[in-house]
Amino acid sequence: MELQKLLSLISKEEGLKLDFKEKLNIETESGKKELAKDICAIANSKGGRGYLIFGIEDKSKKIIGINKQEFNEEKIQQIISTRIEPPVPISVDTVDFNGKTIGIITIFNTDQKPFQLRETGAFYIRRGSTTDYMRRDEIASIFQDVGLLSIDQTPVIKSKLKDLDFDKIMEFFKLSGINSPVDNHLLISAGIASKINDSNEIHPTIGGMLLFGKNPDIFLPYAIIIIHNYINNCLPKIYISKGTILDMLKNAINFINNIYNDILLRAVIQDYLCKAVIYRDYFCINRCIEVYIKNNKIEIVNPGAAIKVNNKYIKHNLWLYSKLLTIDKDKEFLYKNYNKQIFEKKYGKIKSYNILSDNLYKVIIPTICKNYE
Repeated sequence: MELQKLLSLISKEEGLKLDFKEKLNIETESGKKELAKDICAIANSKGGRGYLIFGIEDKSKKIIGINKQEFNEEKIQQIISTRIEPPVPISVDTVDFNGKTIGIITIFNTDQKPFQLRETGAFYIRRGSTTDYMRRDEIASIFQDVGLLSIDQTPVIKSKLKDLDFDKIMEFFKLSGINSPVDNHLLISAGIASKINDSNEIHPTIGGMLLFGKNPDIFLPYAIIIIHNYINNCLPKIYISKGTILDMLKNAINFINNIYNDILLRAVIQDYLCKAVIYRDYFCINRCIEVYIKNNKIEIVNPGAAIKVNNKYIKHNLWLYSKLLTIDKDKEFLYKNYNKQIFEKKYGKIKSYNILSDNLYKVIIPTICKNYE
């Protein structure tokens, strides 16, 4: 690693992908376990490459250095390859600065997540500047990010087929050019329902419930949009939009359109709200989509940070998206019908924030018109 890059890292605070250590201890069993746990946590955390830097006091950032002979790459690689499953790709470097040696372990970002310790089977993650066990929804979310699990096809065990609206389902198949009778086999083949192997019971999937459920919020209470209205006293301060994905969008957009009259502004808000509903992380069951309507802006906060693997962003819920393309037969929601450059010239720049630490994606849309000709 180049000295300039190292000094840039040292100037930053510890976080999801950066941890400072005074020394490396791999001569004891506890030290080996600690190193494996720290690397596992950084590798599982959202973001790009991560770094463990040794010879730095984590509070004061004082450079105290390490013993270069003890920073043995072969031993470090052996610990990682034998204690983490699958092995985390790393590189080991040292940099000399002001007569002291600093050790750096670079943890590369790959699509092999999630990583776990072989000895205990535990999964770790970084929370701010600390290492912690991964929660169940975090593990499931990573499986979805790397394509090993699809939330759309997960069965909703407490629901029954009678909780689906078969009129909507039949219309969907008709739009898809399928005229066969709607039976259990067709529902399962389409991913709308799923069969439980050990009992042969058939339940709607989360995707099926979100698209065709009679009352999806009964079974998926987090799949709603909460709108916080701070500017219009004639409308409720809090409005909850629920139902199927299309129902949620229609109700939320109708509410927002009662506040804003400009067609261009409406189109932009609708576009970003549609993206939030489609691409949100449905494994995140403790959060819903929230919209904040304020004096000069509207904020859309979406559960599910954007994840980049191999320099490409991963899109969640492609099954949902593909089905919505058929259901949205009037091209009312999924088709962008505005020019972003014209909007930003008239209103100002649309800002987005990818908040990896909280697994959130936030968009801020300006709503006050600038001088525009």
